[in-house]
Amino acid sequence: MKKRRGFFHFTGISSMTMQKKLIIVFVVLIIIPISATGFISYQNYIQSINKNTKNYVTELISNMQTNLDNHLEDMMTVSKIPLYSVSMQQYLSHQEMTLEKQRQMDFYIGLLDSMRKDLYSAYIYDNFGNVFYRIKSDAIREDMMSQYEKWKELAIEGNGDPVIIPTQRVVRANGSPQYLFTVLRSIRDIGTLENIGFVAVDADISIIENVVQELNTVTNGKTLIIDGENNVAYDSDHILTASNITGNEVVEKAIGDQGSFNIVVDHISYICTYSVSKDTGWKIFAFIPVNYLHHDAQLTRNVTLTTTIGIIGFALLVSVVLSFMMTRSLRQMTDLMRSVRGGNMDVSFDVKQKDEVGILGMEFNRMLRRMKELISEIYVIQSRKKEADLEALQSQINPHFIYNTLETIRMTAEINDDEEVAEMTFTLGKLLRYSINRGRETVELREEMQHLERYLQLLRYRFNNRFNMTFEIPQELLNFPVMKLTFQPIVENAIIHGVEGKPNEVSIRLSAEMKEQLIIFSIKDEGAGMDGVTLDLLRQSMNGTRDAGGSKTGVGLRNVNERIKLHYGEMYGLEIESKWGEGTTVYLKLPRRQGD
Repeated sequence: MKKRRGFFHFTGISSMTMQKKLIIVFVVLIIIPISATGFISYQNYIQSINKNTKNYVTELISNMQTNLDNHLEDMMTVSKIPLYSVSMQQYLSHQEMTLEKQRQMDFYIGLLDSMRKDLYSAYIYDNFGNVFYRIKSDAIREDMMSQYEKWKELAIEGNGDPVIIPTQRVVRANGSPQYLFTVLRSIRDIGTLENIGFVAVDADISIIENVVQELNTVTNGKTLIIDGENNVAYDSDHILTASNITGNEVVEKAIGDQGSFNIVVDHISYICTYSVSKDTGWKIFAFIPVNYLHHDAQLTRNVTLTTTIGIIGFALLVSVVLSFMMTRSLRQMTDLMRSVRGGNMDVSFDVKQKDEVGILGMEFNRMLRRMKELISEIYVIQSRKKEADLEALQSQINPHFIYNTLETIRMTAEINDDEEVAEMTFTLGKLLRYSINRGRETVELREEMQHLERYLQLLRYRFNNRFNMTFEIPQELLNFPVMKLTFQPIVENAIIHGVEGKPNEVSIRLSAEMKEQLIIFSIKDEGAGMDGVTLDLLRQSMNGTRDAGGSKTGVGLRNVNERIKLHYGEMYGLEIESKWGEGTTVYLKLPRRQGD
């Protein structure tokens, strides 16, 4: 049966010296916990920074949205003023372009422009293709007439509600480009509710830039604002402004009214936080560079890493020194043991301390002294053994004398024509020769059965053939090795107790059964059997828990049982089953594989 190999055997640690093992233990107990603690702390720090930053930026975006919504609300309020002026509506309803009409419209334009200083410009259009505006330096857009039809259609579709035109790139009167976003509203006659024109209020994108400047300063990042149609109202990089970014990765990831996600733009990692305005539907994105966000954390990580490396280096140095000092005594003892293995037993361990190594050293010295005493005793025993061997050689004369005497009796019986005595004497001589130990403890089952047949031949003379012995043994078991004289005491017990009180011939059967790990021999007789008390006493005698009390049966079975257990192991041996009036069965269990 193979032994299970432990973890240390597979990893090769079992073959290392104690000093190396101690260093490994120090490394495991110091380096790994410190490294794990530093790594977990850094990760928690990063997560805390990300979480706090997202919450703070979300709050800034909310404030920025409020400011932007207020500004758009002001533009929408400005666009409402023409709706409440009856005189202006009268002028718009007349196609004729008079000086008075021009003067009154210029007054109303001035009124609109004065409502908010940060408004870029205001325009009033009638249904006759005329546009009214106040001339300011560089504030007039060149496309104010080219946008007439488109804006008119959008204003009419608005049905009196404001319509926000996303950021457009326009050219000012001086030829320089300008980014503007516009609020349109149709002007309807108060009495008839017919569209008589529309008003357009422009605002420069710098208004949004002033709002988001605080956010970009805090995050050191950039800001993107888009409307509900994914048109870019503002881009702090001034690259995507006035373009449509439908299908862009940023738009695809912004699901819901607010949230955050990680994204890489131009090979730079950002944490993007976004929020949607409930009033305008505009969506604001704040991009925070990860490197900037984690800059302080990385500095802390580098300082911690440097400190950790220093601590680990110091710990390793201390562990090497401690392991060397702790194992020095063990190395000395190892050297002494090698000397003893080489035959030098005149050594001694110098015990300086009373720790575990010191106790081990004292036991080592005591063991050496005991070994010397045992060696002296072995010399004496060897000399006595030689004397015993000589006496045993001389005692072999007695068995040979018995063999020769039996042979003389057999020859005399044959001379006197007494064949029965001659046969009994011959068989007894064979049994005696088989019983004497000739250096072989085990024999093949075939030889044991031959010996058993000779023994049964003598018992038939004794009991006048009052028993019938049958054998049911598989042919492949005849070469199976068994101990000598295993079956003789069991069969003898079965015959003696089987024929007692039985006037008729008694049948005795010896059979064998092969199992996966065992071979079970059973010897069953048809005798009187035993009651429970007698069976229990016999089992105790056989197992050696009580004295046999002069019973030859108990002594013989116990002898066989003890020999089997000593030879094969405690799990093998004899078991007895018996019932009064039904006979007795003895089971003999042997290992199927002799190497186990």
